[in-house]
Amino acid sequence: MIDKKVRYIYGIHAVSNIINSDHNKIKKIYLKKNYTSKNLTNLFTQAIDAGLYIEESDTDKLSMLCESNKHQGVVCEIEDIDLSFFNLDNYLLTTKNPFILILDQIKDPNNLGACIRTANAVGCNLIIKRKSNSSPISPAVHKASCGGTSGINIYESNDLNGILKKLKKHNITIVGTDHRAKSSYREMSKLAEHTGVCVVMGSEDVGISRGIKNSCDIMCSIPIHGSVACLNISVACGVILYEVAKYR
Repeated sequence: MIDKKVRYIYGIHAVSNIINSDHNKIKKIYLKKNYTSKNLTNLFTQAIDAGLYIEESDTDKLSMLCESNKHQGVVCEIEDIDLSFFNLDNYLLTTKNPFILILDQIKDPNNLGACIRTANAVGCNLIIKRKSNSSPISPAVHKASCGGTSGINIYESNDLNGILKKLKKHNITIVGTDHRAKSSYREMSKLAEHTGVCVVMGSEDVGISRGIKNSCDIMCSIPIHGSVACLNISVACGVILYEVAKYR
């Protein structure tokens, strides 16, 4: 039996995207009472056209549901499967040339959401995130992803080392990232020889854990020419993912 959980997405753009991409997951839309915004009017029309149930609510209830006052007058309740219930073996057997992103202990929800948004845009078909010591897929993550959590598989696990061993058995190249690595991210043309690629991005403060580094086939860095020490994790994620996509 698959465990299902209620999750909340908020913000006009994020809710509009979920209506367009996967409205069957939506249980209810909570809309601010007596709104005057043209964008909310358009969103109301979009929801009605999709046959969705709408409930008018005051701003306090909207803030309580999504644990934020940045809801822009709309909160969407969705029914989502538990992210621990994902059959990785079936995925590996049925997916040709997998493009996977592993996120190791990303703690900031805005960074996590931005990484998911980029992964969706670049064509990743699976995101694996560490379950403990990292941000959950919260309403803030959904908003930061701007709809990126829809239409892409997301799997949570604490056994990232075990997962990497399984990926390597399926001839998937593991690309790790570290600002101290000697090889530049531009030296990845060899990826064209392989059937699948997995990019691993580490936490904002310490990067990839040592055990995972030892499991990577390639370790690469992004050259820094200015005075900063390194890039924000979500920016670095975009640079690496699009570089990998060039050779797929």
